[in-house]
Amino acid sequence: MGYIEDMRNLVGNHPLILIGSHAIILNEQDEILLQLRTDFNRWGIIWRRLRI
Repeated sequence: MGYIEDMRNLVGNHPLILIGSHAIILNEQDEILLQLRTDFNRWGIIWRRLRI
């Protein structure tokens, strides 16, 4: 199980405060660096969720 699922099991339906960020990284040819998401098997913009 992942972090969010673990937290959801602890707090039930109470609101969770989640913080995340996105980044667009370009190389010298203005190509965008993408991240392969293994959960959906799709390419996307780099992002992370912070654990508080």
